[in-house]
Amino acid sequence: MKAKILIVGGGAMGTSVALSAAKRCDPLTEPVILLEKGRLGSGSSGRTGAVVHQGYTERPLAGMARDALKVYATMPTKMGRSVGYRRTGVLVVAGSDADEVSALREDVEMQRSIGIDVQIVDAAKMRMICPGIEVSDDSIGSYEPNGGFVDPRRTIDTLAALARTQGASTRTGVENPTVLVENGRAVGVATSEGEFLAPNVVLATGPWTPIILKELGVSYPLRVVRIEEHFVHMPDPAALEEIDEGGEDDVETRFRPDPLDLMPAAHPVILDRVNGLHLRCEPSAKRTRVGRLGFDGLPELERPESLDEAVGEEMREWARPKLEARMPVYKGMDDEGGQAAWITLTPDQRPIVGAVKEIPGLYVVTGFSGNDFQLAPSIGEGLAQMILGQPISAIDPEFFSPDRFEASAAKG
Repeated sequence: MKAKILIVGGGAMGTSVALSAAKRCDPLTEPVILLEKGRLGSGSSGRTGAVVHQGYTERPLAGMARDALKVYATMPTKMGRSVGYRRTGVLVVAGSDADEVSALREDVEMQRSIGIDVQIVDAAKMRMICPGIEVSDDSIGSYEPNGGFVDPRRTIDTLAALARTQGASTRTGVENPTVLVENGRAVGVATSEGEFLAPNVVLATGPWTPIILKELGVSYPLRVVRIEEHFVHMPDPAALEEIDEGGEDDVETRFRPDPLDLMPAAHPVILDRVNGLHLRCEPSAKRTRVGRLGFDGLPELERPESLDEAVGEEMREWARPKLEARMPVYKGMDDEGGQAAWITLTPDQRPIVGAVKEIPGLYVVTGFSGNDFQLAPSIGEGLAQMILGQPISAIDPEFFSPDRFEASAAKG
């Protein structure tokens, strides 16, 4: 089977690239094909909490997150499909440390300068935004009223469905991808289902990307680490003061309510920098996801398939006291298990997006540090523009360039 653009990996990034590429290609003469070894969203993207916020310290990332939020918020009216976007607001608790507060103020100033609706909030305002939260009187934070989360599986299925309406093909159950190289150039992928030929091959394979690249003699400084989340029963929103700011791949939502919109969340997404944890309600499962902020000390995985999916008691013992100290309403709430997943990191925690210079025709999107959904719409647009030789307006190619690490090494 032949394609103009062949995408390996059916997560948030792969489906976003497929949609953006399909919009720009003739389905008969320039086919776009996406391959996935499991079901769509069965990898890293499908396990994430899919929080969407714009609180980045680097301007390019903040701008991309701003644009992604607009895409998700307008999806039902523009496309007739829902991604389960919930505008719960995102509250960052920075505490009272002078350096931390100063850095937060600088970030908020930058974010506001590019049109992001975000504000600095004091302890009284935090208590009003998130009834029941425990913060010291001198605490400072920030609040994005438009932030929240999307449903990860719904989002991936919706992006794939929209890509198919533009003429793209999605093939699941296609395993063991090996990039085919002829005369130094990528020409396709050999798989369990035969060969798929294309002059442009995109690896959106998450934690498997370093392994596939290594087989080609290409190495980027990528680390795959194991993360855990602890789940706790979500409090009844009716027990807290009401806050004003408060599927299936082909489900149309233009003419009827989305059931996900009818499930209230108990409180905003909370990014607690003081205690090093994040929590977000998951109304569809009647639980709250609790995880660590940051990646220090996480165990590395040499091979993604070695992931131990059992979440031990250690995670619960870490999460419960911090959660209950910040939100006492969770005291007495039942535990609802946990989940382990992969995260792919780069040294500067910026993604790698672009052409592999050693192998013309090969492109990579990897190293998103769990920020797939906040960046996926812009990455999809930008990479499609790059592959097709169009002006690149959706991303800054140099900011994400795979070559930046080589340049840094040379300078050193």
